[in-house]
Amino acid sequence: MTHHRRRFHAALLVLAAAAGQGAAKDLGTHGPLFEVAEPSLLDTIKNRLLEMEAAGELDQMRQEMQDTTRAYVNRPRPVQGLGKAEEYAVWEVDMSITLKEDLADHQGRVFARAGTVVNPLAYSRFEKRIVLLDGDDPDQVAFALADGGELDTLLVLVNGDPLGLMREHGRRFYFDQDAVLVKRFGIRNVPAVVQRADPVMQVEEIALGKGGEVLQ
Repeated sequence: MTHHRRRFHAALLVLAAAAGQGAAKDLGTHGPLFEVAEPSLLDTIKNRLLEMEAAGELDQMRQEMQDTTRAYVNRPRPVQGLGKAEEYAVWEVDMSITLKEDLADHQGRVFARAGTVVNPLAYSRFEKRIVLLDGDDPDQVAFALADGGELDTLLVLVNGDPLGLMREHGRRFYFDQDAVLVKRFGIRNVPAVVQRADPVMQVEEIALGKGGEVLQ
């Protein structure tokens, strides 16, 4: 039995070796060979652009981009979630911050330690009133223009056409991009007036009548 088992194992080894040789054997070439050719992504894009240019599509795209940019400059995206003030409201906003790390000057000397509470108003000379308004509301525009000038008042739109209003009234109008001021001062309705009232900032929402008259 042992002799037959050895002969059986030997036969398996011979078959395995033969199979390995067969797998590695050069079987030659059958049928025509073609080089694998993949178009370059850059060439594909270039060809597509040439097709679009020939069809006038590129000029159309450029014009649409210019129109979109011009429209955004003329009328930025309105600040969402604001209403029109229907009654007078006033509150204060503390601008103080707590430092998260030491502050040092250019020579490395620490002048404020982490954990210190700092009120920026103590170091700022900013004295201007900030009037936030809807530029599409004539009453709010009239109110904003009625008091103060370029030197002491900033006119900040939450909606409307700042360039058009500037041309019409000869005053600079800014826009509260990304609702930075609205969020910082917790404004819910316009027009709103923000002004310094040390050691805090005071915020007022003003209810208006016709022609920008302040309702008491």
